[in-house]
Amino acid sequence: MSDEDFLHQEIHATLEEWATRFGELEDQIVASLLEDLKNEENLAIWATLNPFEFLPNPKISAGDKYLKWAKIAALLRNVSVFIPVALTWKAVSEATSAFGTFVEENSASTVNFLAFWQNGYDVLSQFWTIGHIASLDFLIIIGVVVLSLINNLLNNLAFKLKSELTEYSAQERLQLGLTLKFYLHSLREIDKGNIKEGIASSVSALQNATRALTKSSIEINSVMSGLKGAIPVVNEFGSKMQKETQKLNDQVALLTNNLSEINTSIVEELRDAVNSATEGLSIANNELESSTTAIRRNALDAEREIKSFQGMIKKASKKGK
Repeated sequence: MSDEDFLHQEIHATLEEWATRFGELEDQIVASLLEDLKNEENLAIWATLNPFEFLPNPKISAGDKYLKWAKIAALLRNVSVFIPVALTWKAVSEATSAFGTFVEENSASTVNFLAFWQNGYDVLSQFWTIGHIASLDFLIIIGVVVLSLINNLLNNLAFKLKSELTEYSAQERLQLGLTLKFYLHSLREIDKGNIKEGIASSVSALQNATRALTKSSIEINSVMSGLKGAIPVVNEFGSKMQKETQKLNDQVALLTNNLSEINTSIVEELRDAVNSATEGLSIANNELESSTTAIRRNALDAEREIKSFQGMIKKASKKGK
């Protein structure tokens, strides 16, 4: 499978996964694009369209159940607000009727209406007494307050969920739109506008490459300048080492002449030691000369290569411009 086929399948899978996750598989435009991507048809036509315009905005259903319960709580609260009023007036009606009956039966009694409403005197039901009705009204009002808090809490929770998922959905849609735009852009039909745009892109890429090569050339020149500065130091060090080695050889020769009159066996041992030391110094001197020569030669070769490379960069820069 080529890279192009793999990319094509990945784009199709990305769009399908997005549509499934946000419930947009049934959208006519998304379904048509998925079908054309699957069959690799009409892609040049899709390339002329803007994905940010034809991609649907997903409908966010998160928080809907909380909104539903919030509406129920609000409805119960709105109805419950009138229950204490209705209950109180009903209690007044019951107490008034019962008080009339009580007065007819007890015309000599001096009991006032409020006292009768509070005690009932076996004429008014205990349920409709003023104390019991007041307690019921209090409990109902507490329920209204609780329902108001629940309604506010559920609304805030639903708003938070919708806000977060709406932002997430917008980011996902933006990312998908960019992916489709970049992919379909390369599938456009060739025309004069495309050719001019392609040439401009190529020239821009060439100019960027030329600038990068020029920057690399400057860095290499800097390195070479440092290397050129180091070569005289190496030469001077090698010269000093050669002079010191020569002095040491002269001292060894003088020592050998001074020991010529000493016992033969001792002289032979000393000569062997001195000869070994001299040979070691000669080898070290030869290695130093070889290293110095190699550094000089490599530095000159590197300098010639860099000058040649700089010439190529200048030519490429002129062509790019």
